[in-house]
Amino acid sequence: MIWGYERSSQALLMKIKRLVIGSTNPAKINEWKKLLRGFPVISLAELGNFPEPHESGKTFGENARLKASHYAKLTGEFVLSDDGGYEVDALGGLPGVNSRRILPGGKDGTDADLINFVLEKLKGIPSKKRTVSLSFVAAVSDPKGNVIFEDKNSFVGIVTKKPGPVKIEGYPFRTIHFIPKLGKTYAQLNEEEHEKYNHKAPVARRLKKFLLEYK
Repeated sequence: MIWGYERSSQALLMKIKRLVIGSTNPAKINEWKKLLRGFPVISLAELGNFPEPHESGKTFGENARLKASHYAKLTGEFVLSDDGGYEVDALGGLPGVNSRRILPGGKDGTDADLINFVLEKLKGIPSKKRTVSLSFVAAVSDPKGNVIFEDKNSFVGIVTKKPGPVKIEGYPFRTIHFIPKLGKTYAQLNEEEHEKYNHKAPVARRLKKFLLEYK
């Protein structure tokens, strides 16, 4: 985790009054608003229409920093962006950073396309070898594009052999991310369980503390 390392810059002495979620994914925006409740958070759409950046990073961290900086410079706001994905051990860490571009030809796929692609790749592989990490990195940029906060976390599980009964649009892999100790997929977590096991929650708590102390 890195945060506050550029506080010496005069431009960074301003208090953070609100945070923009640098994403057009409705599920992601709503999740961050819940995780950071009590702190003013708005979406990009509330400020206008902005071109999306080319996610050229080779890691989740590179993409998170790239997006946060991109939208911060366009909006003149403090921006939070994150990047993450599914890292299946039996597939050498795939889909990884290319979670949305794993189909033949590198084309984008629907949630169902991505789920089916991973399950087909794991066909015949026993459960004990279907271990996976649901990983992500969050980054916050100041209005000039300087990254002032970065943190990460992951949640280990087992890839199911077929899609679970609950789907969350925009988060396809949570449908096949089985949590052995709970006996259900990530997408099946109730609100209380989601608060406890959400892999973004620990980062959100540290981020909220950072935002409130940053001045």
